[in-house]
Amino acid sequence: MKISNTGTLLLLGLGAWAIYKYNNMSEEEQQAMKEKGKKLFDEHISPFISNALSLGNDGKEKLQEIFAR
Repeated sequence: MKISNTGTLLLLGLGAWAIYKYNNMSEEEQQAMKEKGKKLFDEHISPFISNALSLGNDGKEKLQEIFAR
């Protein structure tokens, strides 16, 4: 699948805008954003990866060990 130059520029622009917004947040807002990201990962992404990799019931602990490095 080929991504056009316009699509690439849009993705880069979106990433730059997100970094700009994050850097202009207060410390409390940044901490809240980090907590939301961790909650999103724990509730939605971690089980998906565990199932995809067939890690079983203890997959969450294994993923935490992997990503803690």
